[in-house]
Amino acid sequence: MSERRINVVRSTFAFLDHQRQGRLLLESLYRLYQSKNHPRVRTRQKTADQVTKEFVNAISKRSKDGQSISEDEFLNYYADCNATLPSEKEEYFTDLLTSTWGVTSGADYVSPERLAQLEIILFEKIRQKTVTKDDEGKTAKKAFMYFDLENKGTIDIYQFAQALQKFGCVFSDKEIQALFNKYDADKSGRLCYDEICGLIALMGSGNNANVNPVFQIARAPPSETLNRIRADLIKKGQHSVIRMATIFANSDKNKNGTLNRQEFQWAMKESGFLLTKTEYDNLFRYFDKNCDDEVSFVEFISFLRKPLTQFRSDLVNQLWNRISNGQQSITIQQLKQFYDASKSQDVTLGIKTVADATKDFNDIWKDVQAVTQQQFNEYLTDISALIESEATYEKFIRNSWK
Repeated sequence: MSERRINVVRSTFAFLDHQRQGRLLLESLYRLYQSKNHPRVRTRQKTADQVTKEFVNAISKRSKDGQSISEDEFLNYYADCNATLPSEKEEYFTDLLTSTWGVTSGADYVSPERLAQLEIILFEKIRQKTVTKDDEGKTAKKAFMYFDLENKGTIDIYQFAQALQKFGCVFSDKEIQALFNKYDADKSGRLCYDEICGLIALMGSGNNANVNPVFQIARAPPSETLNRIRADLIKKGQHSVIRMATIFANSDKNKNGTLNRQEFQWAMKESGFLLTKTEYDNLFRYFDKNCDDEVSFVEFISFLRKPLTQFRSDLVNQLWNRISNGQQSITIQQLKQFYDASKSQDVTLGIKTVADATKDFNDIWKDVQAVTQQQFNEYLTDISALIESEATYEKFIRNSWK
Protein backbone atom coordinates (compact mmCIF):
# COMPACT_ATOMS: atom_id res chain seq x y z
CA MET A 1 0.00 0.00 0.00
CA SER A 2 1.18 3.51 -0.73
CA GLU A 3 1.95 5.78 2.22
CA ARG A 4 -1.07 7.89 1.35
CA ARG A 5 -3.40 4.89 1.52
CA ILE A 6 -1.89 3.73 4.80
CA ASN A 7 -2.50 7.20 6.25
CA VAL A 8 -6.12 7.09 5.09
CA VAL A 9 -6.67 3.74 6.82
CA ARG A 10 -4.94 4.81 10.05
CA SER A 11 -6.87 8.09 10.12
CA THR A 12 -10.13 6.20 9.64
CA PHE A 13 -9.32 3.81 12.46
CA ALA A 14 -8.43 6.74 14.75
CA PHE A 15 -11.73 8.40 13.81
CA LEU A 16 -13.68 5.25 14.73
CA ASP A 17 -11.64 4.57 17.87
CA HIS A 18 -12.73 7.80 19.57
CA GLN A 19 -12.21 6.26 23.02
CA ARG A 20 -8.65 5.31 22.02
CA GLN A 21 -8.97 1.69 23.13
CA GLY A 22 -6.76 0.37 20.33
CA ARG A 23 -9.44 -2.14 19.30
CA LEU A 24 -12.90 -1.89 17.75
CA LEU A 25 -15.72 -4.34 18.43
CA LEU A 26 -16.88 -6.20 15.33
CA GLU A 27 -20.51 -5.60 16.27
CA SER A 28 -19.84 -1.86 16.36
CA LEU A 29 -18.17 -1.99 12.97
CA TYR A 30 -21.09 -3.91 11.47
CA ARG A 31 -23.42 -1.23 12.83
CA LEU A 32 -21.32 1.74 11.74
CA TYR A 33 -20.49 0.50 8.24
CA GLN A 34 -22.48 2.54 5.70
CA SER A 35 -22.70 0.16 2.75
CA LYS A 36 -25.23 2.40 1.00
CA ASN A 37 -22.45 4.96 0.53
CA HIS A 38 -20.01 2.46 -0.98
CA PRO A 39 -18.81 3.71 -4.42
CA ARG A 40 -20.05 0.55 -6.16
CA VAL A 41 -23.46 0.85 -4.55
CA ARG A 42 -23.69 4.48 -5.61
CA THR A 43 -22.89 3.46 -9.19
CA ARG A 44 -25.33 0.51 -8.92
CA GLN A 45 -22.69 -2.10 -9.62
CA LYS A 46 -23.65 -3.84 -6.37
CA THR A 47 -26.48 -3.71 -3.87
CA ALA A 48 -25.99 -2.49 -0.32
CA ASP A 49 -26.79 -6.00 0.98
CA GLN A 50 -24.07 -7.52 -1.21
CA VAL A 51 -21.49 -5.04 0.01
CA THR A 52 -22.52 -5.57 3.65
CA LYS A 53 -22.22 -9.36 3.39
CA GLU A 54 -18.82 -9.10 1.70
CA PHE A 55 -17.59 -6.68 4.37
CA VAL A 56 -18.82 -8.77 7.32
CA ASN A 57 -17.34 -11.96 5.87
CA ALA A 58 -13.92 -10.43 5.10
CA ILE A 59 -13.42 -8.25 8.20
CA SER A 60 -14.43 -11.06 10.59
CA LYS A 61 -11.67 -13.26 9.15
CA ARG A 62 -9.11 -10.62 10.10
CA SER A 63 -10.08 -10.71 13.79
CA LYS A 64 -7.81 -12.91 15.91
CA ASP A 65 -10.18 -13.06 18.89
CA GLY A 66 -13.37 -13.22 16.83
CA GLN A 67 -14.82 -10.23 18.68
CA SER A 68 -12.75 -7.17 17.85
CA ILE A 69 -10.30 -5.64 15.38
CA SER A 70 -6.96 -3.98 16.11
CA GLU A 71 -5.50 -1.19 13.98
CA ASP A 72 -3.12 -3.66 12.31
CA GLU A 73 -5.96 -6.06 11.55
CA PHE A 74 -8.01 -3.16 10.17
CA LEU A 75 -5.01 -2.21 8.04
CA ASN A 76 -4.63 -5.81 6.81
CA TYR A 77 -8.29 -5.88 5.74
CA TYR A 78 -7.81 -2.76 3.63
CA ALA A 79 -4.50 -4.10 2.31
CA ASP A 80 -6.60 -6.79 0.61
CA CYS A 81 -8.83 -4.08 -0.87
CA ASN A 82 -5.73 -2.17 -1.91
CA ALA A 83 -4.42 -5.17 -3.85
CA THR A 84 -7.37 -4.97 -6.25
CA LEU A 85 -7.00 -1.23 -6.89
CA PRO A 86 -4.19 0.11 -9.14
CA SER A 87 -2.12 3.12 -8.07
CA GLU A 88 -4.14 5.52 -10.22
CA LYS A 89 -7.20 4.76 -8.06
CA GLU A 90 -5.95 6.79 -5.07
CA GLU A 91 -9.03 9.00 -4.96
CA TYR A 92 -11.34 5.98 -5.23
CA PHE A 93 -9.56 4.30 -2.30
CA THR A 94 -9.94 7.43 -0.17
CA ASP A 95 -13.61 7.72 -1.15
CA LEU A 96 -14.11 4.05 -0.29
CA LEU A 97 -13.09 4.64 3.33
CA THR A 98 -14.40 8.12 4.00
CA SER A 99 -17.83 7.43 2.52
CA THR A 100 -18.46 4.02 4.10
CA TRP A 101 -17.37 5.20 7.55
CA GLY A 102 -18.67 8.77 7.37
CA VAL A 103 -15.38 10.17 8.56
CA THR A 104 -15.81 13.51 6.82
CA SER A 105 -18.80 14.27 9.02
CA GLY A 106 -16.80 14.23 12.24
CA ALA A 107 -15.89 17.56 13.79
CA ASP A 108 -12.46 16.23 14.80
CA TYR A 109 -11.62 14.68 11.44
CA VAL A 110 -8.31 15.66 9.82
CA SER A 111 -7.84 14.40 6.27
CA PRO A 112 -4.73 12.37 5.34
CA GLU A 113 -3.76 15.14 2.93
CA ARG A 114 -3.89 17.75 5.70
CA LEU A 115 -2.01 15.42 8.04
CA ALA A 116 0.77 15.12 5.46
CA GLN A 117 0.86 18.93 5.19
CA LEU A 118 1.19 19.23 8.97
CA GLU A 119 4.23 16.95 8.90
CA ILE A 120 5.82 19.04 6.16
CA ILE A 121 5.17 22.27 8.07
CA LEU A 122 6.58 20.75 11.27
CA PHE A 123 9.73 19.58 9.49
CA GLU A 124 10.18 22.95 7.78
CA LYS A 125 9.91 24.79 11.12
CA ILE A 126 12.47 22.44 12.67
CA ARG A 127 14.75 22.81 9.63
CA GLN A 128 14.73 26.59 10.02
CA LYS A 129 15.96 26.23 13.61
CA THR A 130 18.69 23.71 12.74
CA VAL A 131 22.28 24.93 12.60
CA THR A 132 24.59 23.53 9.93
CA LYS A 133 26.57 21.18 12.23
CA ASP A 134 23.43 19.45 13.52
CA ASP A 135 20.61 17.62 11.82
CA GLU A 136 16.87 18.19 12.18
CA GLY A 137 16.47 15.16 14.44
CA LYS A 138 18.81 16.60 17.07
CA THR A 139 17.03 19.96 16.97
CA ALA A 140 13.70 18.23 17.59
CA LYS A 141 15.13 16.09 20.38
CA LYS A 142 16.45 19.12 22.27
CA ALA A 143 12.98 20.67 22.22
CA PHE A 144 11.18 17.50 23.31
CA MET A 145 13.72 16.91 26.10
CA TYR A 146 13.11 20.45 27.34
CA PHE A 147 9.45 19.63 28.02
CA ASP A 148 10.18 16.10 29.29
CA LEU A 149 10.54 17.32 32.87
CA GLU A 150 10.81 13.83 34.38
CA ASN A 151 13.36 12.69 31.81
CA LYS A 152 11.28 9.63 30.85
CA GLY A 153 12.04 9.75 27.15
CA THR A 154 8.33 10.21 26.44
CA ILE A 155 5.91 13.13 26.27
CA ASP A 156 2.14 13.46 26.49
CA ILE A 157 -0.21 15.43 24.24
CA TYR A 158 0.21 18.64 26.27
CA GLN A 159 4.02 18.53 26.17
CA PHE A 160 3.82 17.70 22.46
CA ALA A 161 1.65 20.78 21.90
CA GLN A 162 4.14 22.94 23.84
CA ALA A 163 6.99 21.66 21.66
CA LEU A 164 5.02 22.45 18.50
CA GLN A 165 4.43 25.96 19.79
CA LYS A 166 8.16 26.32 20.49
CA PHE A 167 8.87 25.35 16.87
CA GLY A 168 6.39 28.00 15.71
CA CYS A 169 3.69 25.61 14.46
CA VAL A 170 0.24 27.21 14.72
CA PHE A 171 -2.04 24.16 14.51
CA SER A 172 -5.60 23.74 15.74
CA ASP A 173 -6.30 21.44 18.69
CA LYS A 174 -7.75 18.74 16.44
CA GLU A 175 -4.71 18.94 14.14
CA ILE A 176 -2.33 18.58 17.08
CA GLN A 177 -4.36 15.60 18.30
CA ALA A 178 -4.34 14.00 14.83
CA LEU A 179 -0.57 14.42 14.51
CA PHE A 180 -0.08 13.05 18.03
CA ASN A 181 -2.31 10.05 17.26
CA LYS A 182 -0.29 9.23 14.16
CA TYR A 183 2.96 9.04 16.13
CA ASP A 184 1.35 7.32 19.14
CA ALA A 185 1.58 3.88 17.51
CA ASP A 186 0.86 1.86 20.67
CA LYS A 187 -2.04 4.12 21.73
CA SER A 188 -0.43 4.64 25.14
CA GLY A 189 -1.13 8.37 25.25
CA ARG A 190 2.61 9.08 25.30
CA LEU A 191 5.14 9.49 22.50
CA CYS A 192 8.65 8.06 22.54
CA TYR A 193 10.31 11.10 21.04
CA ASP A 194 13.47 9.22 20.05
CA GLU A 195 11.38 7.49 17.38
CA ILE A 196 9.92 10.78 16.15
CA CYS A 197 13.37 12.39 16.06
CA GLY A 198 14.66 9.44 14.05
CA LEU A 199 11.89 10.00 11.51
CA ILE A 200 12.60 13.73 11.38
CA ALA A 201 16.33 13.08 10.92
CA LEU A 202 15.49 10.67 8.12
CA MET A 203 13.33 13.30 6.42
CA GLY A 204 16.36 15.57 6.36
CA SER A 205 18.86 12.90 5.34
CA GLY A 206 20.61 13.71 2.09
CA ASN A 207 19.52 17.35 2.08
CA ASN A 208 21.42 20.50 2.84
CA ALA A 209 20.04 21.96 6.06
CA ASN A 210 19.35 25.25 4.31
CA VAL A 211 17.50 23.80 1.33
CA ASN A 212 13.83 22.88 1.38
CA PRO A 213 13.92 19.05 1.07
CA VAL A 214 12.10 16.87 -1.43
CA PHE A 215 10.17 14.82 1.09
CA GLN A 216 9.37 11.83 -1.13
CA ILE A 217 13.09 11.29 -1.70
CA ALA A 218 14.23 12.23 1.80
CA ARG A 219 12.53 9.25 3.42
CA ALA A 220 14.58 6.79 1.38
CA PRO A 221 17.99 5.45 2.45
CA PRO A 222 21.10 6.75 0.63
CA SER A 223 20.73 3.97 -1.95
CA GLU A 224 23.38 5.21 -4.37
CA THR A 225 26.09 5.12 -1.70
CA LEU A 226 24.92 1.76 -0.31
CA ASN A 227 24.83 0.22 -3.78
CA ARG A 228 28.37 1.41 -4.44
CA ILE A 229 29.50 -0.12 -1.14
CA ARG A 230 27.90 -3.43 -2.10
CA ALA A 231 29.56 -3.32 -5.53
CA ASP A 232 32.96 -2.71 -3.92
CA LEU A 233 32.38 -5.56 -1.46
CA ILE A 234 31.76 -7.93 -4.37
CA LYS A 235 35.08 -6.89 -5.92
CA LYS A 236 36.88 -7.50 -2.61
CA GLY A 237 35.77 -11.14 -2.50
CA GLN A 238 33.18 -13.43 -0.93
CA HIS A 239 34.41 -12.89 2.63
CA SER A 240 34.41 -9.08 2.48
CA VAL A 241 31.19 -8.65 4.50
CA ILE A 242 32.61 -10.88 7.25
CA ARG A 243 35.86 -8.90 7.34
CA MET A 244 33.96 -5.62 7.38
CA ALA A 245 31.84 -6.82 10.33
CA THR A 246 35.03 -7.75 12.21
CA ILE A 247 36.55 -4.31 11.62
CA PHE A 248 33.38 -2.61 12.84
CA ALA A 249 33.25 -4.81 15.96
CA ASN A 250 36.90 -4.01 16.74
CA SER A 251 36.14 -0.29 16.33
CA ASP A 252 33.54 -0.50 19.10
CA LYS A 253 35.78 0.59 21.97
CA ASN A 254 32.96 0.60 24.55
CA LYS A 255 31.65 -2.80 23.42
CA ASN A 256 28.07 -1.49 23.44
CA GLY A 257 27.26 -2.34 19.83
CA THR A 258 27.41 1.27 18.62
CA LEU A 259 29.92 3.58 16.95
CA ASN A 260 30.15 7.34 17.18
CA ARG A 261 30.72 9.45 14.08
CA GLN A 262 34.53 9.28 14.24
CA GLU A 263 34.58 5.52 14.90
CA PHE A 264 32.14 4.91 12.06
CA GLN A 265 34.22 6.94 9.62
CA TRP A 266 37.42 5.18 10.71
CA ALA A 267 35.81 1.73 10.32
CA MET A 268 34.60 2.61 6.83
CA LYS A 269 38.08 3.76 5.80
CA GLU A 270 39.69 0.70 7.39
CA SER A 271 37.29 -1.44 5.35
CA GLY A 272 38.58 0.27 2.22
CA PHE A 273 35.78 2.74 1.52
CA LEU A 274 36.80 6.33 0.83
CA LEU A 275 33.57 8.31 0.77
CA THR A 276 32.99 12.04 0.55
CA LYS A 277 32.04 13.97 3.68
CA THR A 278 28.47 14.27 2.38
CA GLU A 279 28.26 10.51 1.80
CA TYR A 280 29.56 9.79 5.31
CA ASP A 281 27.08 12.25 6.80
CA ASN A 282 24.14 10.83 4.85
CA LEU A 283 25.00 7.26 5.85
CA PHE A 284 25.48 8.21 9.48
CA ARG A 285 22.26 10.21 9.62
CA TYR A 286 20.23 7.39 8.13
CA PHE A 287 21.49 4.76 10.60
CA ASP A 288 21.51 7.14 13.60
CA LYS A 289 17.91 6.14 14.38
CA ASN A 290 17.84 7.63 17.89
CA CYS A 291 19.53 10.92 16.96
CA ASP A 292 22.11 10.34 19.70
CA ASP A 293 25.15 10.68 17.41
CA GLU A 294 25.74 6.92 17.43
CA VAL A 295 24.89 4.12 15.01
CA SER A 296 24.33 0.44 15.65
CA PHE A 297 26.98 -1.24 13.51
CA VAL A 298 25.04 -4.51 13.80
CA GLU A 299 22.09 -2.81 12.12
CA PHE A 300 24.37 -1.32 9.47
CA ILE A 301 26.02 -4.65 8.64
CA SER A 302 22.63 -6.40 8.69
CA PHE A 303 21.37 -3.88 6.14
CA LEU A 304 24.23 -4.84 3.82
CA ARG A 305 23.97 -8.53 4.63
CA LYS A 306 20.32 -9.14 3.69
CA PRO A 307 18.46 -12.23 4.95
CA LEU A 308 18.48 -15.45 2.95
CA THR A 309 15.57 -16.07 0.63
CA GLN A 310 13.57 -19.21 1.37
CA PHE A 311 15.22 -20.93 -1.60
CA ARG A 312 18.73 -20.14 -0.35
CA SER A 313 17.83 -21.00 3.23
CA ASP A 314 16.65 -24.44 2.12
CA LEU A 315 19.93 -24.99 0.24
CA VAL A 316 21.99 -24.04 3.30
CA ASN A 317 19.95 -26.26 5.63
CA GLN A 318 20.25 -29.21 3.25
CA LEU A 319 24.01 -28.70 3.06
CA TRP A 320 24.35 -28.52 6.85
CA ASN A 321 22.30 -31.68 7.33
CA ARG A 322 24.59 -33.48 4.90
CA ILE A 323 27.94 -32.41 6.34
CA SER A 324 26.89 -32.51 10.01
CA ASN A 325 25.25 -35.93 9.73
CA GLY A 326 22.67 -34.88 12.31
CA GLN A 327 25.19 -33.52 14.85
CA GLN A 328 24.70 -30.15 16.56
CA SER A 329 28.22 -29.07 15.63
CA ILE A 330 31.22 -30.20 13.62
CA THR A 331 34.94 -29.66 14.11
CA ILE A 332 36.77 -27.08 12.06
CA GLN A 333 38.80 -29.93 10.53
CA GLN A 334 35.59 -31.55 9.28
CA LEU A 335 34.43 -28.25 7.81
CA LYS A 336 37.71 -27.80 5.93
CA GLN A 337 37.47 -31.33 4.52
CA PHE A 338 34.12 -30.53 2.91
CA TYR A 339 35.15 -27.18 1.40
CA ASP A 340 36.66 -26.95 -2.09
CA ALA A 341 38.24 -23.51 -2.50
CA SER A 342 38.99 -24.16 -6.17
CA LYS A 343 35.27 -23.83 -6.90
CA SER A 344 34.62 -20.83 -4.64
CA GLN A 345 33.15 -17.58 -5.94
CA ASP A 346 36.49 -15.81 -5.64
CA VAL A 347 38.29 -18.34 -7.85
CA THR A 348 35.38 -18.63 -10.30
CA LEU A 349 35.34 -14.83 -10.79
CA GLY A 350 39.13 -14.62 -10.99
CA ILE A 351 39.40 -12.48 -7.86
CA LYS A 352 41.83 -14.87 -6.14
CA THR A 353 44.01 -17.87 -6.83
CA VAL A 354 43.13 -21.24 -5.31
CA ALA A 355 45.96 -20.83 -2.79
CA ASP A 356 44.77 -17.38 -1.73
CA ALA A 357 41.14 -18.52 -1.54
CA THR A 358 42.15 -21.47 0.65
CA LYS A 359 44.17 -19.22 2.96
CA ASP A 360 41.28 -16.75 3.09
CA PHE A 361 38.86 -19.50 4.15
CA ASN A 362 41.25 -20.78 6.83
CA ASP A 363 41.79 -17.26 8.18
CA ILE A 364 38.04 -16.74 8.61
CA TRP A 365 37.77 -19.84 10.83
CA LYS A 366 41.21 -19.71 12.51
CA ASP A 367 39.89 -18.96 16.02
CA VAL A 368 37.04 -21.48 15.88
CA GLN A 369 37.31 -25.06 17.16
CA ALA A 370 33.74 -26.25 16.56
CA VAL A 371 31.17 -24.90 14.10
CA THR A 372 27.46 -24.78 14.98
CA GLN A 373 24.60 -24.64 12.51
CA GLN A 374 23.98 -20.99 13.42
CA GLN A 375 27.61 -20.06 12.67
CA PHE A 376 27.47 -21.99 9.42
CA ASN A 377 24.22 -20.26 8.39
CA GLU A 378 25.61 -16.83 9.24
CA TYR A 379 28.75 -17.54 7.21
CA LEU A 380 26.78 -18.49 4.11
CA THR A 381 24.37 -15.58 4.66
CA ASP A 382 27.30 -13.16 4.50
CA ILE A 383 28.45 -14.71 1.22
CA SER A 384 24.87 -14.70 -0.11
CA ALA A 385 24.71 -10.91 0.26
CA LEU A 386 27.26 -10.58 -2.56
CA ILE A 387 25.59 -13.00 -4.99
CA GLU A 388 22.56 -11.59 -6.80
CA SER A 389 21.46 -14.65 -8.80
CA GLU A 390 19.70 -17.57 -7.14
CA ALA A 391 21.20 -19.90 -9.76
CA THR A 392 24.73 -18.63 -9.06
CA TYR A 393 24.27 -19.09 -5.32
CA GLU A 394 22.94 -22.61 -5.85
CA LYS A 395 25.95 -23.42 -8.03
CA PHE A 396 28.29 -22.10 -5.33
CA ILE A 397 26.59 -24.21 -2.63
CA ARG A 398 26.58 -27.40 -4.68
CA ASN A 399 30.08 -27.08 -6.20
CA SER A 400 32.13 -25.55 -3.37
CA TRP A 401 31.18 -28.21 -0.85
CA LYS A 402 32.13 -31.84 -1.46
